[in-house]
Amino acid sequence: MERRTLGSTDIELSVIGIGTWVFGGRWGGADDAQSEEALHAAIDAGINWVDTADIYGQGRAERVVGEVLAERGGEILVSTKGGVAWELEPEFRIWRDASRDYLRMALDRSLEALGRDSVDIYHVHWPVASVPIEETIGALVELRDEGKIRAIAVSNYDLNELEQTAKVAPIDAYQPGYHLMRRDIEAGELPWCADNQVGVLAYGPLAHGLLTGKMGEQTTFPSNDWRAESELFTDEAYPQRVAVTRELARIADDAGRPGGVAELAVGWVLRRPEITSAIIGMRDGAQARENAALAGAPLRADEEAEIEAVLAKYPNASRPYGHGEPPDPGAE
Repeated sequence: MERRTLGSTDIELSVIGIGTWVFGGRWGGADDAQSEEALHAAIDAGINWVDTADIYGQGRAERVVGEVLAERGGEILVSTKGGVAWELEPEFRIWRDASRDYLRMALDRSLEALGRDSVDIYHVHWPVASVPIEETIGALVELRDEGKIRAIAVSNYDLNELEQTAKVAPIDAYQPGYHLMRRDIEAGELPWCADNQVGVLAYGPLAHGLLTGKMGEQTTFPSNDWRAESELFTDEAYPQRVAVTRELARIADDAGRPGGVAELAVGWVLRRPEITSAIIGMRDGAQARENAALAGAPLRADEEAEIEAVLAKYPNASRPYGHGEPPDPGAE
């Protein structure tokens, strides 16, 4: 599988990364044995990095990753995130905390779950307006200097927040949501990353399953799947999004793309030179092999033109940043 260099670092990442939010159970439940099977299959298919976070199942996803790292740690790089706090009693609740003390504690807890002394990439999961960016980024610099992380990263920041980070210290990576129906970062954040040699790790390239081509107007989700409450799948523009996927299926079929709509969607994300890798969730071994294969031939100019024509035909299918995204502060 093709690999790209992460920003100005010496870290080489496969163009598809393993997303582990599903391992935490927020996508309609999870089975740890299947999650481990997915990781092994993805590594066998040429994927060399995994993206996780402490909030995914409140450590569950990291522990699953840790089990596989114990067997295959030398074959895979690890990215995790901190900055979302939680408590289980008296009732479950979560909130954002990007303070120095919290991030230091959270990373130590993540390292214990992963069974590692350090991670390759560490993200602040979300910006927190009440915490100065100087404190947040300063904490990451300290952790890097201590050898606990190799690369400093932020997730879900906007352009202004990225600009503020640069006044404190250079960052190495940025993780935003980016897919055919969520394009706002093309105007500001992606050019900024290019100008500042910051690698981009795009999550949600398949629009949380919508761009697999397997959903229709009547698709529903169980109550323990966050998509049941997401505007992306429930608002008045949802039929337009379904229509887009059907037209993309025709384009993929005409082009002989074995991965169908999903292959086009991933190729569309990777067409941008700023993008280092696209993060894709994988529930089991079969899905891991299927998703790894989406790193097919690069998107051709004529395919990109056809895709843009379809999106222009259904202007309400794509909405502003944040539209249809997960409803809780720890989700992605």
